Amino acid sequence: MIVVFCILIFATSMKAQISNSVSKVNISDVIENKPVKISVSFIPVTGITNVVLAYKMFDETEFKQYDMEMMGDSAIYTIPANMIRSPYFSYYLSIYFENGNNETYPLGIPETGLPLEVMVKSVSAKENEVLVLTPSSNDKITTKDLLISVSFVRAPDIVDVKATQVFLNDENITENFLFAGDLMLFNSNNFPGLISTGTKSLRIESYDNSGELYITKTMDFKVLSEAELNAAKNQFNYKGTFEAESRNQSYNDNNTWFNNSSLRLTGKYDQLKFGGYVYVTSEEQKDRQPRNRFSGSVDYKEWFSLKFGDTYPRLPNLILNGRRVRGLEGSLNFGFFNITTTLGQIKRNIEGKIIETYDRDNAPLGSNIIEIDSTKYGNPYAMVTLGTFDRQIFAIRPSFGSGENFQWGFSYLHSKDDTKSIEFGGRAQENVVVGTDMNINLDDRNIIFKSQAAVSLLNSNISIGEITQAQIDSLAIEGDGKVLGIDKDQFVSLKDIVSGFITFNQNIGPLNPEKLSSLATESLLELNYFDNKLRGSYIYRGNGYKSFGQDFIMTDRKGFNISDRVNLIDNQLFVSLGYESLQDNLQNTQVSTITYNNLNTSVSYYPRFDFPAVTLSYRNRTRSNDLKPADSLYSIYNIDDNTDTYMAKLSYDFTAGVKHNSNFSISNINYNDNSTSKLSQKFLTTSFGLSSWWMQNLSSYFGLTYYSSTSDAYEYTYTALTFGSNYRMLQNKLNLSLNISPSFGDFEKYGFDFLASYLIIENLTVSMQMRYFNLPGISSNSVAGLRLRYSI
Repeated sequence: MIVVFCILIFATSMKAQISNSVSKVNISDVIENKPVKISVSFIPVTGITNVVLAYKMFDETEFKQYDMEMMGDSAIYTIPANMIRSPYFSYYLSIYFENGNNETYPLGIPETGLPLEVMVKSVSAKENEVLVLTPSSNDKITTKDLLISVSFVRAPDIVDVKATQVFLNDENITENFLFAGDLMLFNSNNFPGLISTGTKSLRIESYDNSGELYITKTMDFKVLSEAELNAAKNQFNYKGTFEAESRNQSYNDNNTWFNNSSLRLTGKYDQLKFGGYVYVTSEEQKDRQPRNRFSGSVDYKEWFSLKFGDTYPRLPNLILNGRRVRGLEGSLNFGFFNITTTLGQIKRNIEGKIIETYDRDNAPLGSNIIEIDSTKYGNPYAMVTLGTFDRQIFAIRPSFGSGENFQWGFSYLHSKDDTKSIEFGGRAQENVVVGTDMNINLDDRNIIFKSQAAVSLLNSNISIGEITQAQIDSLAIEGDGKVLGIDKDQFVSLKDIVSGFITFNQNIGPLNPEKLSSLATESLLELNYFDNKLRGSYIYRGNGYKSFGQDFIMTDRKGFNISDRVNLIDNQLFVSLGYESLQDNLQNTQVSTITYNNLNTSVSYYPRFDFPAVTLSYRNRTRSNDLKPADSLYSIYNIDDNTDTYMAKLSYDFTAGVKHNSNFSISNINYNDNSTSKLSQKFLTTSFGLSSWWMQNLSSYFGLTYYSSTSDAYEYTYTALTFGSNYRMLQNKLNLSLNISPSFGDFEKYGFDFLASYLIIENLTVSMQMRYFNLPGISSNSVAGLRLRYSI
């Protein structure tokens, strides 16, 4: 069977974005309140150290940024379900290389590039019209207790109940159902021997009065014998997967072998759950941050959790959110009182290297010129490649309330570089953050209020140790009785308090609280009434705020965001409107203040009859500062631009001989630069995709994209094609997939991706992949690999 790999993803993975390192971005089905998996495949180039995904929803002010999990020649991250909201989200990638360089995908963000946008499909009202009452997903049921019941009580009159077809493991069992008004019932006791034990996949296809498919509902459950069910309740259940991969990557004349293996185990005994994961790769090197991964977990009911190894703890996002910590993470949740804590390593120590040594008289100035042991190296100074200090972190958050209706939490984070972990390093640093957060949910979550605030202290150089009283006296004399702008006595009192938490010397800051430079806060109010979702938020981020647990937070910003989404025509029409206004230069440290205004509008229509789903959107973004082009001194800093984006997307499921899914999108972006730079540009992207299921084991995909970018200085256009198919044979043991993706015009490339997987024996699969990517006259890249997967 051909099952195409990129349904509805084409507009994202092929949105005509040129990259020096990304070959493809795959995104799973994007549905509101469902997790979204984003996987990035790279052109075979070496030296990528990490990849950061930045994304934000339609109604959010700033991009959330998270490290993606590097897995061989790809990177993976799953956006949690509670973050996915219609009508769309924007995203981009930041890619970092071992030589210190970095790039974004799409290229040029934020100066010239624009993030990609992915439409989020609202949950169809049809999902609540046809309901599977029993069984529930992943239920374990005995053969004599299996009852399948389907309700059409909420279905509209256009649904032909008696035309419904029910499949169990692809076998049509509709004739065994009893139709009772708006119910369909199947009882296994009426058909002895029909239902065997094992994992079952239930598929229910409902049709309208014209014979067109209305909705498909699917779920999996397990049928057991009575003995198996009783044994399952009193035994340790486990499952696991082992994978091993070996692949060769060729980049022009360079060939590199990579070998990876992983083991994932999960287990359960009564209410006790276990988990473990190990990933080992040949890309692990001592002069890089870890690429190997290992972790374990133990959970008991809802109130106890312990994780160790590589964990990704989540505290309030201002403080610690998804940062990899190699250590321990634990939580106790009693409802009225809860506590979460984590400690471990967030950076591995990597020793620097001496490039050249100097005597005292000839040492140049530079950030990488440091003092060294002259008895050991002959000279007192050296130019070095700066190493990385071992950095440890400790964070704790006690909270009161279960969070269902109320929760109030307090957070503390301390992170410090180990000055003795390396010999050749720059400035070792230390960070302390304290914060509080509150969640209030009222009227069955129709009223939601969230707020958090945090303040930070950063010591940018702890290598010199604590400040001494003699140094304080000397600084007070130079400062006419003040030390770093603070009265001497107040400075000493502050030192006595703060030094118990962080190294206190001349490099600590900020110490002037009235300027609010170390404060970060945000609040959100959401109202859900009358089919409206109204959200308003406010943020303030001082330019001196810093948390080592959150590398990617936007600082030096304040402003508000307000949005509303209205559901009309019985959840068929969705109208969204949002407005945002932000300013920077909060502490007046720049020559001007930039104001950012964004207007977002969107209309989505999901009809219940035979008509395409349609989404139309318009966005306007403006940036301006208070400098004038006529100001000869600061004219080069003048900012005055606006961007208009018009987008339309249609998707349509239809039957023409066989089932097809089609989608079409067009995006027109006009960037008008009214500053002295005059860098106005226009972008046009049009894409079409068609997925077809020709038979049970064969499907195909076709995609076409046209891209155009123009300005006064240049014009850049190209056309990209994608042909894909998947075929399953030999009783579904062999799966063949081929994807061909050429492009023509100013961006010329040729590539294909072939994948074959074969089920050798039960639970053991071998896969072979061949990928070729050619940029004529520039580079030729290929990947050939073999992967084994064994499940228990």
